Amino acid sequence: MNKTNLLYNSYAKKRIFLTILISMALLFSNTVYSQIGLGIKTVVIDAGHGGKDPGAVAKTNLQEKDVVLDVSLQLGKLISARFPKVKVVYTRSTDVFIGLSKRAKIANDAGADLFISIHSNAAANTSAKGFESFVLGLHKSEAALEVAKWENSSILMEEDHEQKYESFDPNDPDAYIALSLRQNAFLDQSLKLAHLFQKNCVGDLQRPDRGVKQAGFLVLYKTTMPSVLVELGFLSNVEEEKFLASKNGRSLIAKELFDAFATYKEQNDKVDGTLKSDLEDQVKSVNARKNDKVDFSEGNQSIVFRVQIATSTIKLELKPFNFKGMNDVDRIESGNKHKYIVGKYSSIEEAKSRQTEVRKVGYESAFVIAYENGKRVDLQKAIEKSKM
Repeated sequence: MNKTNLLYNSYAKKRIFLTILISMALLFSNTVYSQIGLGIKTVVIDAGHGGKDPGAVAKTNLQEKDVVLDVSLQLGKLISARFPKVKVVYTRSTDVFIGLSKRAKIANDAGADLFISIHSNAAANTSAKGFESFVLGLHKSEAALEVAKWENSSILMEEDHEQKYESFDPNDPDAYIALSLRQNAFLDQSLKLAHLFQKNCVGDLQRPDRGVKQAGFLVLYKTTMPSVLVELGFLSNVEEEKFLASKNGRSLIAKELFDAFATYKEQNDKVDGTLKSDLEDQVKSVNARKNDKVDFSEGNQSIVFRVQIATSTIKLELKPFNFKGMNDVDRIESGNKHKYIVGKYSSIEEAKSRQTEVRKVGYESAFVIAYENGKRVDLQKAIEKSKM
């Protein structure tokens, strides 16, 4: 029985995994956080289905796996051409079958900053059409649930799915309640990208707008970075099947997805884009910083050394997922800039040790700063005073 039959027969047989969702939710709390808001260095592009799993199949025999692979490869090439420093990783670059858990593992092992899963849709109602974007969450409509059930049914094709996914049934609505246990630390960033995808592909291509939705996609559930799944259109709709079958149609979609990615990347790159100039400011008079508004207390210590990791015009929440898992981040307001700093040390040696640590996890321009009685002071003078 292929996936097309599953779609039009209300998704056969129950299997797989409710309890593993709970254990994975607990496991996630110990997972190393991916980089958010500090530049996009690695993106994973996931072409859905593949190999023995054709995905949706049009009446013309056009298969989803071929459509999404073409669009995925085109998107990757556009990213590499415009942003050569961004590493592009594909979960598949040929017509092969890849399990859902392996797709997520590829992204996690790559330390990806972004995961984009590309699909096309199908429905028993052949008038259904439009572009839609999904992020992980509990479905708020039967339509969103049906899409998630359809995409998750790929696990039935994995030889060891009963062991991998235990008692989860991709066709049982109750199984998706367990997704509420998943702490989606990346929801805001995922929604931001999803809305950009939607805006571009609906506005510029004038595709019907099916909106941004939440649903329980297993491939998104296991990723540890902002993740979005897009449905390019319906192969069951004659008009959209023609568009997705055409070389021009696929190229246009890939271009709009790229433009959305570029906008997202540029917004995130602004977070530490001013850090270099801020570092240069250190050699200037500290009087330039006398109006800094400090969002933290130094306590009773006279001299305190800290490490500045980023400067941004964007005000980020002081949450660990925004700073690679660090939970001691403070923010300083300086004009229209937000400066992010970590640690409180009584010696320069301790501060430099922390500086080395944060540089290793991605904050390559981090530098040590000093405060005396809560006010920013010259670093060298602070070092001399601390040794008295």
